[in-house]
Amino acid sequence: MSTNTIRAAVIGLGVGGAHLRGYQVAPGVEIVGICDSNPARLAEIGEKHNLPESVYFTDYETLFKEAKPTLVSIALPNALHAPVSIAAMAAGADVLCEKPLAMTSAEVHEMVKTAEHYGRRLMVSYNHRYRADVFWIRRLMAEGRLGRIYQIEASWRRETGIPGWGWFGSQAMSGGGAMIDLGVHVLDMALWLLDYPKVVSVNGATRSLFGKRGQKVWGEARWLKDASSVFDVDDGGIGFLRLGTGVTMVLQATWAEHKMPNEDLIRLEIQGSEGTAILSVPNYTKQDTVTFYTEIGGAPVTVTPHIRWDGHWFHERLIAEIVTAIQTDTPPPTTGEQGLVGVQVIEAIYHAAQSGREVVFPG
Repeated sequence: MSTNTIRAAVIGLGVGGAHLRGYQVAPGVEIVGICDSNPARLAEIGEKHNLPESVYFTDYETLFKEAKPTLVSIALPNALHAPVSIAAMAAGADVLCEKPLAMTSAEVHEMVKTAEHYGRRLMVSYNHRYRADVFWIRRLMAEGRLGRIYQIEASWRRETGIPGWGWFGSQAMSGGGAMIDLGVHVLDMALWLLDYPKVVSVNGATRSLFGKRGQKVWGEARWLKDASSVFDVDDGGIGFLRLGTGVTMVLQATWAEHKMPNEDLIRLEIQGSEGTAILSVPNYTKQDTVTFYTEIGGAPVTVTPHIRWDGHWFHERLIAEIVTAIQTDTPPPTTGEQGLVGVQVIEAIYHAAQSGREVVFPG
């Protein structure tokens, strides 16, 4: 391997497996460590990706000391994002952290300060913006086909989707429920399409109607049988944002609601003075996901493009761009500052839901 090779490590091997795939197809990357506290999962994922046992670790501090990575992916429970990211940057690595960047904006500020102190890159894994259909809509907007954008609706809604395992239902471990889990993804997709304008104010409401009763849960609701488990987070919420560009946004995220059985729907609707673009992704499909409405010659026109999905997308595309940015010393595609905005908005929705008052951001 070249001395300029990026030495990558992945901590947390649930969604971290997607990061591994990205590093394995990116040129100029050597995987020097994978880490998980569960030895069985560590061995399973290592074997699946044909990695030698010499790169297996059950403790991230040992990984930092022995493997000396220069780029670390962190795919741990939300409560560990800040401390492990800070430790990785202090150990000399750039960081790609799963969303949300942290549970609170105070934690994100500390992460950003640490990145600045050590001269490291802090990036957030907003992989859902890396869809070919989302890129097509962004190109449409760049060409002015939508005209002046005035309204966006962004939602991720599941009929049955409350995680019955792990830490998702615990406020102390996750920082929230559906809104911080799903809402932060579609929020990023919408803000990225608008080039991340300033957020002026946020209002919102949340509810927890299904999870506490064990309804609409993936698997078994552990908290109904295990006294050490809790479900004290939202299973749905909605936010209203005013942006500095004059655009308004409705943001909705649900883990559970009464609708079409088993539906899992990501949806964006971008309304402009010259046209409206709608992204509708039921159950993670790639086909027939975009519709564009406009007028030609005074008559309404509906366009349904055939989107090409050539090449890599999702985590693989994100990681490829991150690797290129590091190799060429150019700005990364996602930043700690973008991660901060996401956490600030979700935090504001939760605060508005509790207080009943709109949250106005500093000027």
